[in-house]
Amino acid sequence: MKEISVFIRTDDLTQVTDILRKDNAGGISFYEINGAGRGKRDAIQEIVEAYTTGRSIITDYEKRTKDETIVPDWSFIRLQTKLEVFAN
Repeated sequence: MKEISVFIRTDDLTQVTDILRKDNAGGISFYEINGAGRGKRDAIQEIVEAYTTGRSIITDYEKRTKDETIVPDWSFIRLQTKLEVFAN
């Protein structure tokens, strides 16, 4: 048995879980996380007390989802190649 842990964008969660379900992964756990790394962060609109100020800010941390599952040895390589697309 092998464990697969993938850090993905939150928008890609449904696509990743669909891939894991098609390959009969046992269980899937996912966590909403915040982190900083080498990736480029996009500027977002600054909001103060539910009002947009018109200024753009770049946040210190990016929201991601950590997806974990355990799969049999025979399906690990196939799933790894399919999930590499999302792990940016």
